[in-house]
Parts: sequence; structure tokens; C-alpha cells
Amino acid sequence: MRILLGISVLLRFLQTAAYISLFFFSLIKLKEPKRKRIVLTVAIYIAVAGAYCALLALYGQELAERLIIPVEVGLSLLLIVLCCADRWAVSLFVMFTQFNLYLGISYISDVCSTDTSLLGYQIQYLIFRTALFGALLFFNFKFLRPRFRRLVEVLGNEWRSIALAAFFFYVLEAVILYFPRFYWYEQDCRWYLVASSYLVFFSVYLLIFRSINAIVGKYEEQERGRILAQQNKLWEEQLAEQKNAVSAARRDRHDLRHHYDTLLSMLEGGKTQEAVSYLNAQTRRAESAALAGVCEHPAANAILSRWAARARESGIKTEIDARIPESLPMDEVALVGILANAFENAVESCLRTPEGSERFITVNIAFSTPYNGAKKLHLVFENSCADNIVFDGDFPKSQKPGGGTGTKSITYSAERYNGMVEFTVQDSVFRTRILLHL
Repeated sequence: MRILLGISVLLRFLQTAAYISLFFFSLIKLKEPKRKRIVLTVAIYIAVAGAYCALLALYGQELAERLIIPVEVGLSLLLIVLCCADRWAVSLFVMFTQFNLYLGISYISDVCSTDTSLLGYQIQYLIFRTALFGALLFFNFKFLRPRFRRLVEVLGNEWRSIALAAFFFYVLEAVILYFPRFYWYEQDCRWYLVASSYLVFFSVYLLIFRSINAIVGKYEEQERGRILAQQNKLWEEQLAEQKNAVSAARRDRHDLRHHYDTLLSMLEGGKTQEAVSYLNAQTRRAESAALAGVCEHPAANAILSRWAARARESGIKTEIDARIPESLPMDEVALVGILANAFENAVESCLRTPEGSERFITVNIAFSTPYNGAKKLHLVFENSCADNIVFDGDFPKSQKPGGGTGTKSITYSAERYNGMVEFTVQDSVFRTRILLHL
């Protein structure tokens, strides 16, 4: 029986460690390389679990109970240091929030476990906690993560105040449940204090995040309006260019006979080199006058064509292979925002390369529908870059005051569509990879 109880305590500890890890993973951004960091964290957790069980066997349950909070806090801080790529304020908010929910779930599981035998109680307790932890983690991964990541990208120093509120609630819950002695030694288990505190906890959290969502919604509307204005301006410019191209084509058709006469005169006079130069000049003129249709999607074609023209005007060699259909099952404004921000970043990166170096931008975009019917849009931007690019976590640090908005906007739009964004540099080539699940 003693061995079975020891095993049940070990399982409870491992369950707690698994919950802490999965709760963090459901909300935070992980550092690279992810797999190695996760494996290292799991190995440390298992070692700590063994040490905790050894203390339980040597010194009894009372000491093990008093070490619960320090051990949980230590494991969470270790996970933050090893795996979390978010700011400390965000990480601490997640940590104290998961502690608050963990205490509530453990309390409910304890109250609901009615078996009078010690082993039966431990089994019931494990089952109830597993069910509640599983439901919470499913909610986090399925529904909460996209919304939470949106707040992480938009908010800044506000996270300090939010993390502080979560910390105060954790202290309050710890005092109610564990001081001056553990709640399970009380006849009523202090249910009225616990229920009241969690009612306040959820009410305050709801109020905070409703207010934040209102702020974020206003910000998104402003960003949407800015992108729409940019898109309308680009379409107006493209329409003007199309009119100019049509007028130029009419003039060229009218002047075609004169070009033939000029070429014929040069060739008859033996001026072959001059004739070749004349033909090359006319070819370049025709290419610059023609408006490239890079894809079938009207909005994507407008933004890509315009930025390609700007890049070429700046002496940047630009190649685009965009296989985007005429219509996509996604917000057109979001698509334009991704393309404009990625192309603008590529142009600015090229212009910061040393004079005389090769400047180029290559864009590859493909829309696919695999056998399972899941629609995907894969975008890759590659461009020449300087050697002094510095990363802050997964994001390149902007080299202009107030910069960095473009990469955050791309990331937010990708997360809206359950996608991913990757920024990398190798051999003076900067790559932006974007995957959208439509």
C-alpha cells in the first residue's frame, strides 16, 4: 500500500509538471531550437519529481506539502528561462494565471474526491484533475491562443500592470488555501472564501480583457483604414499607369513605321551596331511602359506590381512568381497588408546594402489545395541584405526609429489564419517565410 501511495504522489507531481508545461506552451512563444529546449525541460522536471518523492519518503507528507509552492514557482521560472521567447511581463502573467487556475482546479478536485480510503481518494483526485486540466488546455490551444497572441503583439508596457494583478490574485489564493494552515484541515474547507475570491478573479479578468479587446479593436480599425487607403492609392496609381501604357502603345503603333524606316536606313548604311543599340533602347522602353500582370488576384497584382516598380526604379533586380488565383478565402485587406509590409521590408533591406553590391528581391507565392481539402497560401520573400542584422528573439530588430511594425503586422495576420512566420538570414540573404491556412 505504501508503494502504491508513493506512486500516486509521483503521478500527481508529474501531472502538475505536465500541466504547468502545457499551459505555458498553449500561450507563449517558444525559443529556438524548440525540441531541444522542451526535451531538456522535461528531463529536469522528471529529476525534480524524483527528488520530491524522495523527500516525501524520507521526511513525510508535511514537509512535502510545505514545499509545494516553492517547487511549482521554481519549475515555472525554469521553464520561462529555458523556453519562453516572450517578454518577462507576459511570461509572468501566464505563470501566475496558470497558478491561479491550478489552485482552483486542485481545490475542486479535492472537494469532489469523496472516497474514504487514501488510495481511492488519490485515484479520484487524479481523475478529476486530469479531466479539468484537459478541458482547460483544450480551450487554450483551440480558442484562447490566437486571441492571446494578438494581445501580446499589440500591447507593450501594459503587461506589467496585468501581470501584477495576476500576482496579487495568486498571493490571495495562496493565503486563503494554505495559511495559517492548509484548507483541508478546516471542516468547511473555506469554500465561501474560495468561491468569493474566484468570483472576483474571473470578474476582474473579464473586465481587463474586455477593455483591452476594445483598445485592440480600435487599433485594428485604424490599421485596416491605413491599409485600405494605401490600397486605394496603389490602385489609382496602377490605373494611371495603365492609361499611360495604353497611350504609349498607341503612340508606338503610330510611330512603328518611323522605327522601321530608321532601322532600315541604319542597316543599309552598314551601321549594324547602331541598329542593335537602337533596338535595345526600344525594347527597354517597351518593357518599362508595360504594366506587369504578376497574378490573377486584382489586389495582390496591384500591390506586387507597384512595389516591383518601386524596387526596379531603385536599381533592385526583382523577380516575382505569384500563383495566386483570382479569389481567395481570406480578408483582402489582410492579404494586401502582408504583401505590402513584406515587400517594403525587402526594399528597405536592399537599400541598406553597401554601394556596388548586388541588390535583388525574389518573391515566390503559391496557393495549394492538398488532397484533404485544406487551402494553404505559402509566401517566400528573399532579398539581399547587410551583414549587421540583429534579431530580438524571432524578430529582426528594425534599424529605423519607431520601426518593427511591419513584421508584427505580418505575424498577427498569419496567426489570424493559424499560420506561421519565419525570419532568417544566411549568406547575406534575408528570407521571410509565411504560411497561411485558409
